[in-house]
Amino acid sequence: MWVWAVIWLRWYLVDYLNLRCEHIVRSSSISVMKGVDSQIVLDRMVSTKLSNLDNMGTQIALFCDANGRVEDIARLMKIDEQILIISSPEYSSKIRGMIVSGAGWDEDCSLLNGDEAIAHITLVCKDEIDPLSHFGLVNFDLLPDKVVENEDVLFSKEEIGGANVFEILLPIVKIDKIMSKLNSMGSEKIGEERWEFLRIGLGQPDIQDARGNLPNESGLGELVSLDKGCYPGQEIHARVDSRGRLTKQIVRIVSNSPIELGAHYVEDVGKINLTSSQYDGSVNLSLGISPIFESSKIHSKLSNGAPIKIEKINDS
Repeated sequence: MWVWAVIWLRWYLVDYLNLRCEHIVRSSSISVMKGVDSQIVLDRMVSTKLSNLDNMGTQIALFCDANGRVEDIARLMKIDEQILIISSPEYSSKIRGMIVSGAGWDEDCSLLNGDEAIAHITLVCKDEIDPLSHFGLVNFDLLPDKVVENEDVLFSKEEIGGANVFEILLPIVKIDKIMSKLNSMGSEKIGEERWEFLRIGLGQPDIQDARGNLPNESGLGELVSLDKGCYPGQEIHARVDSRGRLTKQIVRIVSNSPIELGAHYVEDVGKINLTSSQYDGSVNLSLGISPIFESSKIHSKLSNGAPIKIEKINDS
């Protein structure tokens, strides 16, 4: 039974995407920064260097507290002299407060709440599918760090493990039109449970996985730029970097049965704190914070004897 479970789990992770695209309307918070000094102000607030964020560009940035712990994860899109900030709705008020308090009195920068005006859709497709042609962008090669606009709709793309993940921002008044186009191209509208399963399968940490942890522990170390100006948590990040050794890492756990969130003791590994977990009726995918181990993948058991596979996110 143990051997067959391991073989089956290995096969499944290669084939968790549907043949057709899937999309979800996200509950993200949207903030809009305006003014010629917006990028300078925002750069002081995040751990990620923004000097390479050009017009019609996009990147992920981290907001951290003074202890270097993740406060929020945000996608930024620069459109002319505006920067759109797509972040977690639970912590948007705090993040907006950080940005406003960080702007100098003589800096040209304002912050608007776009939650009631801008919608956010995530579209997931296998990499051989080109959904942009259905939106008037025929044979358009969208690079991962760029944004393209068509009829007031913004598109960005991230390539992850055999899938293309598109982030679509649009005026709320156009959402019915865009949803109709998605339906006509055969994309399936999904709910939060299916999206969580896809996100975990793609190895993408979200705020529930990262908040309160150090970026390197959450698989987000590449979003820390120690060679930029001061930002909240920089001293802690520099200290961690100088030690050169972490004690925790983010991992994905695959099992044949549901696993609850929280702490679990895993044979040969130790205590793993599961931060995300989703069961689709036949397989369970989880993300969690684990002690460091050498192998990229480990086959082990939970304390109740259930077989699991543990994968390092950065090595999968």
